[in-house]
Amino acid sequence: MLIGRLRVLGLLVSLLATTACTAGDPETAAVSRVDVAVQSYSPAEGVPVWCVRLARSPNLTGIPAAIGALTAREGDVEAKLALAAAVDDVEAVAAEIPESGQADLAGAFDRLGTALRQAQDGPLTESARAAVSTALNDVGRLVQPVCEFPA
Repeated sequence: MLIGRLRVLGLLVSLLATTACTAGDPETAAVSRVDVAVQSYSPAEGVPVWCVRLARSPNLTGIPAAIGALTAREGDVEAKLALAAAVDDVEAVAAEIPESGQADLAGAFDRLGTALRQAQDGPLTESARAAVSTALNDVGRLVQPVCEFPA
């Protein structure tokens, strides 16, 4: 879905759809695949510090499992806490992005935070899941040229 874009967020988007539809223990598979991508990031010279924060966020990797859990069990407290932690990480990264010349990127992070909050507050509708997926896609598309994440 997002090949060649931000590896972390691109993987989350594809895993988001998979997590909601698979049986078994998708959390284990999702986290292990994402952890490999996150650990493979070595920032290029001149890359903003917030790129490293984004790549190393342990809470962003929990988004697919949290969405899957809320899809299966509305009101899952652990899943809601995981999404709240992801929102904190998104907001922390957004706060580090300079306002000048980065309005599109800052807006994409704002939309991602909003979509995650809506998913957390529920109910988790198809529209809410689509909003998270779209926001992840937008952030990935805009972040990739700045952070140069591995393809």
